[in-house]
Amino acid sequence: MQANRDNALPPAHGRGPFAATLLGLVAAACAQGALAQDFIYVVRPGDNPWNITERYLKSIDYWPRIQDYNRILEPTAIQPGTLLRIPVGWMRARQDTARVIDVHGSVEHRRGSTVEPVVAGMELTAGATIHSGDDSSLTIEFADGSRSRVGNNAELRVGQVQRLNASGAQQVGIELKRGQIESVVTPARKAGGRYTIETPAAVAAVRGTDFRVRTDGTAMLAETLEGEIALRNRRGETRLRAGTGTQATPSTAPAPAQRLLSAPALDALPERIERVPFSIDIADVPGATGYRTQIAPSAAFTVVASDRVSAAPAVRGEAHLPDGEYMMRVRAIDARGLEGIDAERSIIIDARPEPPFPSQPAPDGFATEERIGFTWGGIADALQYHFELAGDPGFEHLLQREDLVEPHFVLAHALEAGDYFWRVAVTTASEGRGPFSDPQRFRRPQPGPTPEAPEIDGEHLQLRWRASDGAERYEVQVSSDASFSAPEYTLETERAELVMPRPPGGTWHVRIRSQEAAAPMGPWGTPQQLEVPHNHWRALLILLPLLLAL
Repeated sequence: MQANRDNALPPAHGRGPFAATLLGLVAAACAQGALAQDFIYVVRPGDNPWNITERYLKSIDYWPRIQDYNRILEPTAIQPGTLLRIPVGWMRARQDTARVIDVHGSVEHRRGSTVEPVVAGMELTAGATIHSGDDSSLTIEFADGSRSRVGNNAELRVGQVQRLNASGAQQVGIELKRGQIESVVTPARKAGGRYTIETPAAVAAVRGTDFRVRTDGTAMLAETLEGEIALRNRRGETRLRAGTGTQATPSTAPAPAQRLLSAPALDALPERIERVPFSIDIADVPGATGYRTQIAPSAAFTVVASDRVSAAPAVRGEAHLPDGEYMMRVRAIDARGLEGIDAERSIIIDARPEPPFPSQPAPDGFATEERIGFTWGGIADALQYHFELAGDPGFEHLLQREDLVEPHFVLAHALEAGDYFWRVAVTTASEGRGPFSDPQRFRRPQPGPTPEAPEIDGEHLQLRWRASDGAERYEVQVSSDASFSAPEYTLETERAELVMPRPPGGTWHVRIRSQEAAAPMGPWGTPQQLEVPHNHWRALLILLPLLLAL
């Protein structure tokens, strides 16, 4: 915001010594209160208030004000080299333009009743209004190289873009009604240069720095990363040096500067991210109540492709992020809403084609068949599926790797009891090879126990076996067929023994499997063959009546 100096002092005509002394004191006070908005002019030979006014000020009517403002007693005899202070608001300037160098998402440019989409290369002049939508951002660059990146859901007006005739110094004024601006301002090397962001709560004025400003339409938050800004409103002023921030409202003076939270540690993040959206835990920052993650498609950070806030210590990314290389910024947020120092690192998103959906064995399920089968969802344009089986979730101990053309696979051998992990990826014609699915854990239960030698008496057969750890039930099959295709006996028991009717004499096959709590029946144990003696006395008793009838 520029000061209105047009009525700073009345013309100094017909004043006596007392009036001149009083005028000098008032002018000195005004000068002290407006140092940041005064242009310093070095008097050259032949200069006087009239020709200085004619060259550089808005109107010839300002010449008495220059004389009064600088307490010039002899306007025709100003010594060369004298420093004159001239309020910037009095000075003549030529209008300049700003340029949009990058845009992401939906951003509108409004001037009067005309509304048009913002595109890279568009020039902006004073009076232009910008509206950014959800997941949208843009960067505005000014003639001196200063840049302002406007975040999502922002509304701002370019109030001033001009250059002073006297020095060519750039003057920029932005009115931020809501949203966030992150600015990197080139240090002013010419007299009269300034850059201000005005919000409903306060004005941030800088001459060269890296800082952030946010407003919800009422309150304002500001953070300085490099350099220094002056934050002021009608209630007071606060200076924010590098690494500090504060807040302000229209009814209160800007609060004293507070130290910003330190940058989070990102060393543990993976270089390659294979899922979107993603949320990856990071170490907590003391004093933080939230974390902001911004992801940009270039190190210049001219636009933000993803901007997420998390209450937990985690970095987060949007689902719509395409595969590619990105730059990530993460910062902690304190209880006042002030955002801390940025941590930066590059990442690669490689999430496509998305992996097939694993089907069987189900996650945390059980696989009891001797040759375990694996199935997953088919992909329409799949060229090849990539299957891996391991004994650990990190797949460091790989047990099997297969490249397949169908979405299923059956192991050729049985697995020992234990926990296993499997995953699958796909190569498509349109997107190449994608990442693996999340590891799917399944359990191979203990096989059933092996029966001991049976006890056979006249009418019964008794089987015993060693109890399995954690087993609650057992299933026993007795079959005359070694393949157990149609077993004659299928029995259950809760104890590691079983008494059953004695089967007819001959060769029989016995197998047992056990069931743990909350699990299906496990795989069958090794079948055992047993011989049941033929009972000749029973046959004789059956034939005896026939023999006696002869």
